[in-house]
Amino acid sequence: MFACIIGCTHIPVVNPVESIDQSIDFPKLHDKTFCRGKGYILSEGDIQGRLNFTFTASRDTAFIQFKDLIGRKTLFLILENETIDAWDMLHNRRYDQASVLISLPFFEMIRPNDLRTFLWGEIPSIFSDPEKIKNQSEVISGGIQFRSNQTEHGPLVDHVTFNMKDEKQKIELIMMDREYDVQYPHLIRRIPESIPTIKVNS
Repeated sequence: MFACIIGCTHIPVVNPVESIDQSIDFPKLHDKTFCRGKGYILSEGDIQGRLNFTFTASRDTAFIQFKDLIGRKTLFLILENETIDAWDMLHNRRYDQASVLISLPFFEMIRPNDLRTFLWGEIPSIFSDPEKIKNQSEVISGGIQFRSNQTEHGPLVDHVTFNMKDEKQKIELIMMDREYDVQYPHLIRRIPESIPTIKVNS
């Protein structure tokens, strides 16, 4: 499985933002019910690698399937409002909530529903305060950076960077494709109860 999910981290120090743009445009997605898309994650630093992913999301749940570069299914995530369910498909084991926070370090920096909001292309409400917005295309809050591109739906986030300075690690989430009001039905599933749960020590 992708090496970036092995390790631990600390909550990053929040850095102040100096430049403020008061005229921020937000995407117009209030009438959309579903979202699906594709992208990849890059890890740089002490641990390096890449995973491709596909996802399908509603407003309250996201299902994400990760694959390695030779197409093997490696990790399956279910993101709900405050919970994360993770299935290591290569080793056929399930992570409990505490183990997910240790094994997937960026979840120490944002909540599951905030990552789901990024998948939709939107800015999570926690980062929507104009005082925390550097400009329309790049937002910085602590160790998180995100950029957006203008689309027919307005500016949509397509690049999120998690900088974990204490761990000398950077993880980038890059969106390649996103569609609205359609789903990937094969991703809408629950992790089988027969999959054994493991606990990862910090």
